Amino acid sequence: MKPNKIYENLIDIADKLGIKIILDKGNFNGGYCLLEKEKIIVINKLKPIENRIKSLAQVFAKWDTSNIHMLPIIRQIIDSESN
Repeated sequence: MKPNKIYENLIDIADKLGIKIILDKGNFNGGYCLLEKEKIIVINKLKPIENRIKSLAQVFAKWDTSNIHMLPIIRQIIDSESN
């Protein structure tokens, strides 16, 4: 599966989990935060797509995604970040 398609699938998972995605540029890696009870993942849009995928997968590895339908390759990517 192409990286852009993987990234789109991970964005869809964020939506299903009720997590807002903020794409911005700057000198940061990105990650998850909670701001006034709103779940947010900040992604650096200047980073390569592989880094953005890794950032999203690391966040989802900490969440219970067992009730969310996703392609096996996407589940594998998320599971690989939980180690």
